[in-house]
Amino acid sequence: MSLSQRTFDRSDLSFTGRVSGWSARHRWPVVGGTIALLVGAFFLVSALGVETSQVFGAGDAQRGQQLVEDRFAEFQPTAEIIVFSNPDLDVADPAYQAVVEALVQELRGLERVATVVSFYDTGLPFMVSNDRRVLMARLLFEPERFQTLSEEYIGPVIDAVASARLAAAPQGFEIEIVGAVSAGKAFETIVNEDFSKILVITLAGGFLIMVLAFRAVVAALVPLVMAITAIFMAVGAAVVLSRVEPLNIYYYEMIMLIGLAVGIDYSLFIVNRFREERAAGHSRQEAIEVCSSTTGRAVFYAGITVFISLAGLLLTGDSLFYGLGLGAMIVVLLTIIASLTLLPALLSLLGDRVNWLRIPGLGRPSTGGGVWGTITDSVLARPAVFAGVSLIALIALSLPLFSLHIGSQPNTSENIPEGVEVKRGFELIEQNFTLGETNPLYVIVDPGMDGNVADQGTQESVAELIEALTQRPDTFALPFGTQQNRAGNLLAITVPLAEGADERRQSDAIRLLRSELIPASFSSTGINALVSGGPAYTVDARDNVKAKSPIVFTFVLGLAFLLLLLMFRSIVIPVKAIILNLLSVGAAYGVLVLIFQEGLGAGLLDFRAGVIEIFMPLFLFAVLFGLSMDYHMLVLNRVKEAYDHGHDNATSVSMGIKATAVLITSAALIMVLVFGAFATARVIIFKQIGVGLGVAILFDATVIRAVLLPASMKLLGDWNWYLPSWLEWLPRVSPEGERGAGAVASD
Repeated sequence: MSLSQRTFDRSDLSFTGRVSGWSARHRWPVVGGTIALLVGAFFLVSALGVETSQVFGAGDAQRGQQLVEDRFAEFQPTAEIIVFSNPDLDVADPAYQAVVEALVQELRGLERVATVVSFYDTGLPFMVSNDRRVLMARLLFEPERFQTLSEEYIGPVIDAVASARLAAAPQGFEIEIVGAVSAGKAFETIVNEDFSKILVITLAGGFLIMVLAFRAVVAALVPLVMAITAIFMAVGAAVVLSRVEPLNIYYYEMIMLIGLAVGIDYSLFIVNRFREERAAGHSRQEAIEVCSSTTGRAVFYAGITVFISLAGLLLTGDSLFYGLGLGAMIVVLLTIIASLTLLPALLSLLGDRVNWLRIPGLGRPSTGGGVWGTITDSVLARPAVFAGVSLIALIALSLPLFSLHIGSQPNTSENIPEGVEVKRGFELIEQNFTLGETNPLYVIVDPGMDGNVADQGTQESVAELIEALTQRPDTFALPFGTQQNRAGNLLAITVPLAEGADERRQSDAIRLLRSELIPASFSSTGINALVSGGPAYTVDARDNVKAKSPIVFTFVLGLAFLLLLLMFRSIVIPVKAIILNLLSVGAAYGVLVLIFQEGLGAGLLDFRAGVIEIFMPLFLFAVLFGLSMDYHMLVLNRVKEAYDHGHDNATSVSMGIKATAVLITSAALIMVLVFGAFATARVIIFKQIGVGLGVAILFDATVIRAVLLPASMKLLGDWNWYLPSWLEWLPRVSPEGERGAGAVASD
């Protein structure tokens, strides 16, 4: 039996019902306008593309990166290193030299390659291994529009190295290439491969889950269409937004991750409610307006909560969070808009055809909530016992959080996935040289826009710093190269670390540079010198996350409290919701530490334990808190409908949870599927995102929603809906509208 039973009254409609009603009545213009926008988005992406930036972080590292991006377009972060190895030949052997010289000469002839020098050209000891079986050559591109040209011209370099490797293999040679550009291209290749697989898993698996939930193919296709539409629209919007704030290079992955999750889930809830209202006897238009006034309104506020949570990331001041957060915010906002416009238009066009292509053998879901209904009845019968056991379990899972260590996985061979072309090159460098040159520090010397780095005082300071670096071979490694921009107002000193993969030694080296060596060399000149580069970003970003976390937490929790207070006109509901969601987030953090820091299940997921990526805790908190509030709001929406129409607290809780049990289980399975698919990616960042989000949603949809929520509501009784008299002035903006779109009846 449907939850909406009384005669339809359009005056009951909330603003979401009115917007959706208008969209349904103007279905063809809405659908046509959406298609036009999709075509426009396609042409925007094809013609302009999304502007991305490698500048991220906060502090001196970020400021140094920004100076380089603003004034030094031709800057080359590192050389491409070609490593030659032959266990049977000394580098003095003519046969060895012939192989090296042949490839070097070929590379010198490639377009945009500026220089290629090998050990035979320089004789520098750091370019040959101690056993004289391995040597390196260093390749630099022409210093012009490096960011653009490096991507275009690295391909022929990689091809030349591959051909030389194949030709020299019978003589026992290994020839590999390692560098910022070649490594970036290799990782881009596996990311694209992984995301193609993730998309197939998500769409196929999500479709299967929705077929089981709806028991009809057409109904199952609608949420997929909505999610894909929101993703395409978001990528088009990202083109425009990136002209204001360049996005992180992983913006598309974030749009896809969040877009698939919320796009499918929100449509799933609304389509299901539409079918209920049609079964209750409402006309097509009435059913759209009723479901949009109730479930659609809850979806609207749930989406706003996700949007607000993601907006909290912007308070970090870290451009990495800007890029990730903005991409996710775009797709959430467009999903909300599409849920109130495109989805009602599609439902108006389809009508009862949404039930077409029913699957034989799949009956109607249990009106009692199935297994979750049985669990709910048990929980409501013994709420204290179930609440106590669940709390103990979640708190126990959260305990590893106190040993959380954030950092950045170094680019070592052990941390590079199998199948990445540069992996063997990293192994050879680790075994015979130092990894410092593959991930160096940079000292960015800035005399000001009107200054000149060529003047005598600046050059003397640079020479003094390089001499000081040379005196500390245990900390810094040759070569200390310099690059100067064309305008002459910026200079970068490359500073490789002797122990490039040791996090503690990296931090010590950065502190040494900032507190002693740079002040000693530059303090008397008034020139600004900033330490930048990957290791410096790690140190600065870690400090920034620790400093800004309280601000982000306060912002997200505070706004979520206010939103729930307005929605449910209860001071208890928002406090309890925040506590329950923090429990699921804390447990997810604990599992993340156990897996990725302690190595539990490392063999199963195929990774090497180390640290939790710096941005992960805040990013996961923002996303998880927003997404976990979705289910809370949608369940409480149904509970509040029942309570507002005369049912007692316990009955309302039972009815609300049973009414949403199958649907929320399906929605949670889809989210777990989406996030679980990300956990199969070979890049550790995506593994951590996938596991963290998937575990939290699993906890939220089971332990929180099925046990702790009903148990706490049963224990609190009518106190759930307590609103102090001094807050009675609050506007009535509850999810179901002031009077509700329909009364609730028992099954």
